[in-house]
Formats: sequence, structure tokens, C-alpha cells
Amino acid sequence: MPTPHSLAHAIKAQAAQLGFAHCRLIPLGEAPHATFFEQWVAAERPGEMSYLTRNGEKRRHPRQLVGAEQPTPRSMIVLAVNHYQFDLPTAWRADPSRGIIASYAWGNDYHEIIRPQLYALDSFIREQSGRETAGKCLVDTGPVLERDWAQQAGLGFVGKNCCLIHPIQGSWLLLATILIPEVVAYDPPLQAQLPEPTAAAVLTGLAPEEIHGRWQMPVHDSTTSTLTCGRCTRCLDACPTDAFIGPYHLDPQRCISYWTIEAKGVIPRPLRARFGNRIFGCDICQEVCPWNHRLSAAAPLMVGLEAQRSRVAPPLLEGFDPADPYWLDQDAFSRRFRRSPIKRAKRTGMLRNVCIAMGNWGAPETVPALRLALADESPVVRIHAAWAIGQLWQNHGYPQAQQLLQKQLSKESAENVRAELAWALQG
Repeated sequence: MPTPHSLAHAIKAQAAQLGFAHCRLIPLGEAPHATFFEQWVAAERPGEMSYLTRNGEKRRHPRQLVGAEQPTPRSMIVLAVNHYQFDLPTAWRADPSRGIIASYAWGNDYHEIIRPQLYALDSFIREQSGRETAGKCLVDTGPVLERDWAQQAGLGFVGKNCCLIHPIQGSWLLLATILIPEVVAYDPPLQAQLPEPTAAAVLTGLAPEEIHGRWQMPVHDSTTSTLTCGRCTRCLDACPTDAFIGPYHLDPQRCISYWTIEAKGVIPRPLRARFGNRIFGCDICQEVCPWNHRLSAAAPLMVGLEAQRSRVAPPLLEGFDPADPYWLDQDAFSRRFRRSPIKRAKRTGMLRNVCIAMGNWGAPETVPALRLALADESPVVRIHAAWAIGQLWQNHGYPQAQQLLQKQLSKESAENVRAELAWALQG
């Protein structure tokens, strides 16, 4: 039987071989920030993300994730996968005719890529220890407060933008966990030099420039790094929708990522113009972070996460091409985004998002595409197509846009779509 130290060493070596950028081991206990999470949920922050409101006790006590018939988990393996590849080309970022997609979705779905590697790592551990039952492997899908545990494990610190930040790889990390019954040699936690704010203070809204939780993190065997956001507020200041109540407190219902990925319904009208041309997720609060500007080296990518250039910033009008109308046709959408995280938003959600981007682009060449979207079977799509056409009429005075709106209003039966059409005509 391996010793706790030899098993820990073997686990880390195997994790690196499987493509994980970081692997830390900690004893399993109560989630450090479970109280804050519960109060955040009570404040109705999750919106349509109802899965965040369930299994509160399991989030607080992850041992409950494993059934009574299995060995009690004693340890948690916290793993991180790098997904940084390159900065979005400036020409693409500044081109309103392209739809910007969050960088984690440039490749295939990370859940499908990471999960088999977790199973492989757990299988390796079983071979080493003689365990016969499987460990609990989770990739951002179970009721686990991953960032909590990653900070507890000394993998990085949670910044004011609510992202986990590592001093070398920054925040471009995907997190996963495995619960195992084996006792191993554990990694030291971060050492706090300043107290963390209370849950009540964070929920109320902290002063943006206040410094909290200055951490000491072991980077190598003989060196440490001081981790803190300091007085920096670039992420809070850069958010185009003002989604941060304050440091460490995000309101998803003002967040571009929430609305373009998680929400399935109508996006509030006051937010739409702030989305620009972001059609799936948003990286702004990470792009401006100084910790991401000082990356000394990028960790290797796990196989399968490589960016597909067609998914980085596709031309908005490309998906209306009769040869491959992937914004309009479900089969074409499914083929185009096979194994992609973009499937989560579904065709209807993505077409809604694309309509908003075209409305913000405000170019006459969008009219034929928006005419097609205005005839879509989904009222949600028709609402956002009406808004986009309304932007062409209100902001640019295109007569064709006004005619389209009037024609659709004369035959539209859905009251919420009629209301949007009337608003678009009146301004």
C-alpha cells in the first residue's frame, strides 16, 4: 500500500500526464463560503439558473454527494485545466460585423474533454490503493463550490471579478474535483495576511478600492507569491452592464454571460445596446485583469480544447448563408456546433443574441438577415429581431426598416412581439 506522501506524489504526476495544469490535495470538510453562497441565492441572484438553488446542504458538506453504500470520502483533489490560447485579434474585436464568443468556447465542450480524464485519474488511484469503488468526479456540473475549494487548496485566490486567479496562469482556468476515500499528504492552504470581508459586507457592496484577503501562496517548493487585487478595480469599471454590486459580488441578471448563455427568454431592453457584438459569454473582466497581462507562460492545453478558428468570432451574416444557414436551421446549427459549449444556448438563444449584435452593428446589410429572423417561429427571436430593425430605423433612419416593422405588426399575433414592434416604430 502506498504511503500518503507517495500516493499524493503519484496522483500529481499522473494528473500532469493526463493534461491537468494544476493538482492540489486537501482534506474534505465544510465549504468555507457556503454561508455567503446561501445568502447570495436568497437574494435571488441566480435568476433562471434554478440548479444553483438546489442541494444547498451538499454544497456545504460535499461528503453528502457520495451515497451511504460507498466509502466515506476523506479527501478532495482540486484540478485546473488551462484554456488560454491567444488574445482575440484586435481587428476581429473591433469589427462589429463579427460575433465575439467567450474564449473557453473556442474549442470543444470542456465537460466532455475533462470528464474522461477525471475517470482515468480516479482509475489510476484505485490501482494504487486497491479501492474497488469509484470516486466522485465532477466537472462544473455538481453542487460543489469549486472556487472555494481551489482557494482553500492554495491553487489561487478569488479576485474582485469572482474568478479564481493563479499567479502564473491568471484566471484562464477550468476547475474540476474528485472526492476520494483515501487519505493523502495534503497541500498547504493559502495564508491570509488580511481578513476576508464578511458575507454581509460583500452582499451589501464593498468599497471597490478596499483591500481584502492578501494571500501568501506557495508557487514552488522554496518560493511564495503574494496574491491580491489590491486597490485595482479594472474589472469592476470595465463591465459594460455594471454587473458587479461590488468586489466579489456579481449579479448574473446584469451579466452578458448569463443572458447570452443561461437565460432562455427575452433580454431586458436597457441591457441590449451594452452587449455590443458579444454573442456567447463575455471575457471583459478577465481581459482587463493585470494578473492576466503578466502571464509568464501558458500551461499546455488538454487535447481537444484547441480553438477552432470558425468559432472565435464568426461573421454575423455567415450563419444566414443559404448553403449553411446555421442561425436559422436546427440541423445546420447542430452540425456547426457539434461538441461545442455553444449548444447550451440552443439555436433560439444564439439567434436572439445574433439579432442584438446586428442591431448594435446598425448596418443596412443586416436587413435581409433580420427579415428572416423576424419570420422565425420563436417569439423570443422575433422580439429581438424587431428591436434590431428598430435600431436601424431609430438611429439611422432606414426607410426599409420602418416598412419591415409595419408589415410585421400588421400580421403579428403574439402580444409581446406586437409590443416590441410598436416600441421599435415609436422609438
